Amino acid sequence: MKAGSALERDLKALVGDRATTSRFERWFYARDIVHIPRGIRAMLKPMPDAVVRPANTGQVSAVVRYCHQQGIPVVPRGAGSSGLFQAVPKRGGVVLDLLDLNLVEQVEIEGLAVTAGAGTTWWRLENRLNRQGLTLKSYPSSARSATLAGWLMTSGIGIGSLKYGPVFDHVVSAEIVLPDGSVREYRRGEGLDPFFESEGMLGVLTRVKLQVRKVPPSVAHRLTYFAGIRDLFAVLNMLADMKPRPYNAEFQDHRYLALLRQADYPLAEFGNGSGVLLATFDGPDVEVRRGVGGFEDICLQHGGRQVGGAQEEWEQRFNIMRIKRAVPGLVPSSAYLPIGKVADFYSGLEKLKKRPFGLVGYLVSQDRVSLMPLIATDESRPVEYLFAMQTPASVSRVATRLGGRPGGGVGVWNAAYRNLLGKERLEEVRKAKRSLDPQNMMNPGMWPEPPLLFRPAVYRVATGIASRLDRFLPSRAAKSQGEGFAAELQSCVQCGYCMDVCPTAQGWMSSTPRGRILSTRELFLGHADGQGLAPEYLERMYQCTLCGRCGVDCCVDIRSRPMWQGARRYLTERGLFPESLRELTTSITKTHNMAGKPNDQRANWVSRLNLPFDLREKRSAEVVYFVGCVTSFFPMAQPAARAFCSIMEAAGLDFGVVGGNEWCCGFPLMSAGISDAAAECVHHNMQHIRDMGAKTLVMTCPGCYRVWKEEYREVTGERHPFEVLHAAELLARLAEEGRLPAGDLEGRLTYHDPCDLGRNSGIYDEPRYLLERIPGIELRELAEAREYCSCCGSGGDLLASNQELSLEIAGRKLEEILATGADTVVTACPSCVRAIGMARTAARAKIGVMDITELVWKAAGK
Repeated sequence: MKAGSALERDLKALVGDRATTSRFERWFYARDIVHIPRGIRAMLKPMPDAVVRPANTGQVSAVVRYCHQQGIPVVPRGAGSSGLFQAVPKRGGVVLDLLDLNLVEQVEIEGLAVTAGAGTTWWRLENRLNRQGLTLKSYPSSARSATLAGWLMTSGIGIGSLKYGPVFDHVVSAEIVLPDGSVREYRRGEGLDPFFESEGMLGVLTRVKLQVRKVPPSVAHRLTYFAGIRDLFAVLNMLADMKPRPYNAEFQDHRYLALLRQADYPLAEFGNGSGVLLATFDGPDVEVRRGVGGFEDICLQHGGRQVGGAQEEWEQRFNIMRIKRAVPGLVPSSAYLPIGKVADFYSGLEKLKKRPFGLVGYLVSQDRVSLMPLIATDESRPVEYLFAMQTPASVSRVATRLGGRPGGGVGVWNAAYRNLLGKERLEEVRKAKRSLDPQNMMNPGMWPEPPLLFRPAVYRVATGIASRLDRFLPSRAAKSQGEGFAAELQSCVQCGYCMDVCPTAQGWMSSTPRGRILSTRELFLGHADGQGLAPEYLERMYQCTLCGRCGVDCCVDIRSRPMWQGARRYLTERGLFPESLRELTTSITKTHNMAGKPNDQRANWVSRLNLPFDLREKRSAEVVYFVGCVTSFFPMAQPAARAFCSIMEAAGLDFGVVGGNEWCCGFPLMSAGISDAAAECVHHNMQHIRDMGAKTLVMTCPGCYRVWKEEYREVTGERHPFEVLHAAELLARLAEEGRLPAGDLEGRLTYHDPCDLGRNSGIYDEPRYLLERIPGIELRELAEAREYCSCCGSGGDLLASNQELSLEIAGRKLEEILATGADTVVTACPSCVRAIGMARTAARAKIGVMDITELVWKAAGK
């Protein structure tokens, strides 16, 4: 088999820079969401020889054909969100990362169907359909990261399966690249079925057409508390026979609720042995009312009590792993059971007393439930973690004794239970494998021929011995360890929800938040095998814009901004600092501004300001305007400062500026991880603002606002006495008091939420209030606004350290803005004005870019 430079050369001839043999990049594909213990890793060859990110079916076909000719194993991979090693190489080879096959190609509104690339996430597809009045029939509980191909190639059972059946029933056709590289279109009932649940062993699914449905006119959620969970189990039996049947039914036991509380999620009181059941009904109004009424009657008969929070719990349906914040590690397990056996299964779980667990379950059909016991452990303790990995085997034994089977697919981890597919299905897959892949190059090492440990007889003996030995090991209290940014890193479950939304993601997993967390955490936990300090690692860590977008959809609510800043500070304190930021940080420490200009030029913009007094000469004021580096030194941002000062003068405020005595707020230094120099800046500014007698501190820059509002305390350990406001907050206050000049304007506007003002500070309403009060303005919201608003690319020092990537992100932002059809984009951040303005110039786009202070002043007719 070719390897190294020869393999990379051949693959790049087929797909260009979409192929790599870099050890740094390959390392991220040697696992899925579960950390592989060293002993088990030694039985496999999980490190791929190369990774390819094909852009289309043609490239998939070319790579597979090449690998077929060279005898190189091929492993298709979607989000890697399973825990059974399906998408992890077992014998090296080439990993095909299919996430770039994410185009939604056609939506048939009348035909109720959609065609999309296999790398499309279910949640992206759902959002696209919703904009056209359609919705999926079902989707997985990991829909934010799971891809179309990934779910079709594994279980296919999830949210909505209770009412509409497994996703396999919704497939119309699929395009598949076969092991020899040929491409074939299969239709349901015409040879497609063998590929379902085949886990990439028979071919690479590249495109799929699905049946969809219209968005239902009515949806209702009900959350019911049961003091005895066995009463809840009794209700499940009756729900399965209900007409109308619920769209979804999810339940949680008291142990899971206890872990939620331990993770600091707000919960109502619950008792030992209790559980909660969330039922969702959708459809016509009459049908939903009938369903809800029947559900409430059934629950009442079994002692159920309706409680609040149903909508909130429904919104958490993708976040079952959020209990990870309470424990240092989780081992997921899964089982399918007949409904009538759930109580017996639960009794069996209760006998596994060694480690805490929490149970989440779903009613997925008229006679089956999907159960997910989540087992607490500590992966930083190798012996403890290794023995914890045998617990799913105990769970599976309980399930099989009761006529159930392990869930989630077979992969490697469930290879000893290969018969869970059933004899007929097992032979169907084996026959297709012999026919389509006689060389066994497509995802080899899976359940038909697993490593020795996972062969049925060996596995039974090994797990039996491990289970007995485990009884004599000291019990470890499963409590989350670490503080600050280390605790946030530890909380990550590698779900991948962040990968699809990060503005700096460049295709390779190393460039995503998931990849950055994995490499940083492995470094701290000592699992990095020496790769953690690779130059590429530092480059990736400092590409982050600190926008916080990855934290919005995070299934464990990671506080992303302080995590990234803390990690950078940790690295910088150990002398690990990228050269790309050296010029910026040196400039700030020498000149006290990020422009590198003499600091006494900070107030030069005042010369074009028409005030009855010289702002530069004013030495005291109740309101001090902290101008910031970007607004002070970059002409594109200075109109906002002049407009803001003019408004404050018209409103009769006593205001002033620090002028040449103002230093950088320290945020660029904090972003770089240089705390001492940042603290020096804050202390200097604090003293000069105190000397002016200020009561209120206001700024047009959200970065400066964040520093003065929250972050200064972390580097100084002090509290200041000032009220801190962003300009948008002050202007909204003046408007409510009737002190803000107002007038008419005409035009179509869109508003871009700056990351530090919106997502990181929660200020969304004040800017929109200011826009909506101006007659004649038509506000057109971006497709993704408020907390979902995408970053412009200027934050986290990226514009200074990697202008090419920063402008690429700004270019994508500009495309979103232009899609609204607006004449002008308004924002409330000088850095956003600068970045979007630069993108506009590069694209020669005809659209205005304006700070909200400029618009308000313009509306005043000034």
